[in-house]
Amino acid sequence: MKRQLWFTLTLIALIVLVGASGGPVGAVEIYPPEIQQTQPDNLLVNPGMEDGFYWEPPNHFVANGWLRWWLGEDIPEYDDVRAWRPWRYDGEHAQVYFRWGVPYTAGIYQKVNVRPCTYYRFTMYGRNHSGEGINHHAKIGIDPLGRDYGLYMSSLPGDVVWSPEKTYFYTWGLHEVEAESRSDWITVITYVSPDSQYTPYDTFWDAGTLTELPPPPGRLPEPSDWTPTAFIGDIKAYFQDNDLIIEWKTAGPATSQIWYDVKYTPLWSYKWHVYLPLVMSAQHEIVIPDLPQYTPADTSDRTEHRAVIEGLYWYQQVTFVVLARHLVGGECVTEASTVHISTFWP
Repeated sequence: MKRQLWFTLTLIALIVLVGASGGPVGAVEIYPPEIQQTQPDNLLVNPGMEDGFYWEPPNHFVANGWLRWWLGEDIPEYDDVRAWRPWRYDGEHAQVYFRWGVPYTAGIYQKVNVRPCTYYRFTMYGRNHSGEGINHHAKIGIDPLGRDYGLYMSSLPGDVVWSPEKTYFYTWGLHEVEAESRSDWITVITYVSPDSQYTPYDTFWDAGTLTELPPPPGRLPEPSDWTPTAFIGDIKAYFQDNDLIIEWKTAGPATSQIWYDVKYTPLWSYKWHVYLPLVMSAQHEIVIPDLPQYTPADTSDRTEHRAVIEGLYWYQQVTFVVLARHLVGGECVTEASTVHISTFWP
């Protein structure tokens, strides 16, 4: 009786919090005790649910490092896999949530500290049990702003980046999604919302990964405005053997990259280094340079940068521009330097 009364009071407190919040996040739970990341190439903690579970009311068990969320009043029960529900993708444990006869919109999530304006891939294996052929609308997502989620929410934010929906019916299948961070944090989230029928509903998640990616396809997004800015400065270019070394600074931490083109130069051209600004028309419109090649993106999020263009030959001319991508007012922006030209003379 005491336990039932305590749970009732807790439930009332959660509902009051939801009403007071006035937003889609709902009643946010307190994070469980911290555990350490154990896989150097995977940013998630407890990605395979092997590092234990913690208890939450009324009788839920959630994998350490993860939190539960759901929409509305239809609440599934969260648990580790058991002898009567033994399905796991890898290891001895997996996160399951379930309910008989009533579908739910629910999942688990984890907030991860990341670098802004950097791309990440989130993957997770899922499995769905229910009556035959029911669409579970299962997917995973990345919240690029790293928000908290909670209980009894009314909706999810519209800017979460989702994987395609895929129901893996009585089998394990991989969900994948990629997104660019717009904060020091991102939130990875799992989602199911089965179609309504009177049937048991079981949802399983296991073996998650979160890894950093170079910008797809290795090239920073093009600037929306090619007007040179003061964010990129102190550009130096010099030849060393058959390589062109380019060094530059940014006014703040940024992912940076060189876009360039290499062509042969007529022998009568002006010798050594020549630096030219972007050409401007009479209407003061910037002429966007045609620079098909690019160096690897420097995603170290620092202010001093260096790139090398290798294997040059005499009389080759390198036209290049420095790009830097960073966070401006909650949005990722690519900025450009002036166009520079360096010629390799014997």
